[in-house]
Amino acid sequence: MMKKITFIAALFMSVASFAQIAGTSFEEPSIVTVQYVDTGDATVAHDLVNNPDEPNVDYTSTGGEIGFDARYEPYDTPGEGLSDGDFVGVTDFAPTGDDPYTDGDQGYQISDSDGNYILEFDQVDLTGVTDPTLSLDYFISETGYEGDGTVNESSSDRLRIYVRDLTNSTEIDILDTTGSDINDLAIEGSWITGTAAILPNTTIQLVIEARINAGAEAFFFDNLQIGGSLGINDANESQFSVYPNPASNGFVNIVSKVSGDKEVAVFDVLGKQVINTTITGERLNISALNSGVYIVKINQGNASVTKKLVVK
Repeated sequence: MMKKITFIAALFMSVASFAQIAGTSFEEPSIVTVQYVDTGDATVAHDLVNNPDEPNVDYTSTGGEIGFDARYEPYDTPGEGLSDGDFVGVTDFAPTGDDPYTDGDQGYQISDSDGNYILEFDQVDLTGVTDPTLSLDYFISETGYEGDGTVNESSSDRLRIYVRDLTNSTEIDILDTTGSDINDLAIEGSWITGTAAILPNTTIQLVIEARINAGAEAFFFDNLQIGGSLGINDANESQFSVYPNPASNGFVNIVSKVSGDKEVAVFDVLGKQVINTTITGERLNISALNSGVYIVKINQGNASVTKKLVVK
């Protein structure tokens, strides 16, 4: 059963401090260095469960590291799935001898799933957290991937890592290889830190979706960190205002109680930065933005705030 991790800021904290809210380096689950054999029906979608004396594919948080839950979905024409035994779950087997895990001795591996392997982490409530951040380290083994991931079948390899913003019903991509051969993306053979631009006062959930069909095709994950500034940062929050919001006239006003330039970055719901500029006045040109929900990050001196912007 998935848990929801909730943090409630101290009501009387006047100065915000950055801290890790939730995360995992997969150090708490025990290690079993054998293959995982799925006893479920490979022809239908089903939850994956921990089997005795096999690697942990699921983990229930006991108050330390964040928990996670795995499930399997077959190809449109089902294959053997994980019923033949595959290296998935928590492991201390590093990607290569020269590429240890980035934090600790353990990580999470997904390989040769012969179907879709979906890993969902506990939901995290960011109520009272300002300027939240999320990062995850991932490693894609350097080998021959196949297809462009656009069809749900063997030889159509795909990796998608994304954040569900459950409050706003949106999804923010960290990585989505759909539409490309993984070999062409120059992301194999080294650890990469992926990040997502997330909003404060939301509930989020990290999700990994992997589709690969060979033992040499392996994805590794480590060092998930979700952090932000804790406490009610009244000074920063009240220093800035953004209007009109929703906006429909091709501009918004970003007003500060103090004078000086403002650094403004705008991200779409996929986490892509669409505006990065410095404004000396108050008006920000958003005429190039399509209708939708955006994340606006404002920095001025030592003050920083993140706000949601709706464009009609």
